[in-house]
Amino acid sequence: MSNTDVLRDSEYGLLPPGFIPNHIFRFTVDGYEGLAEVDGFHPASREAIEICQSASLGVSPKPGQKRKLASDVLKLIFLKELGLISRGRVFITSPEMYTWCQQAGSWLNAARRQYGIDVILKTHSNKVLRKKVRNALLKARREMR
Repeated sequence: MSNTDVLRDSEYGLLPPGFIPNHIFRFTVDGYEGLAEVDGFHPASREAIEICQSASLGVSPKPGQKRKLASDVLKLIFLKELGLISRGRVFITSPEMYTWCQQAGSWLNAARRQYGIDVILKTHSNKVLRKKVRNALLKARREMR
């Protein structure tokens, strides 16, 4: 199983009941047609969830981890502004990333608060799965060097 398969499969366990994994939205903006995929979507409540799995080795997340979180938040803001979702949440698996995201003075923290995008710390309940995810993230990081 590849790193991507491990990470994608592990995301399903973080989604609450009733959420459809890997939902794709179609949208049109000023004649431009596009697609946006979210990790989970609940059709009745129209809530979308993005999952930001990361493993931080230090106190501060790496720049790529910060960009991933910013991308997830901005995607949810965009979908909310288009009226395609009613609410957005981002699940973060790293306590360090969660703490960084909550810092006062961050434009990202201000934007997500302004648009009602919640960031929630979630961990996998299974210790073996947590270890598999952490190893997959670390292996992927080494491969990118």
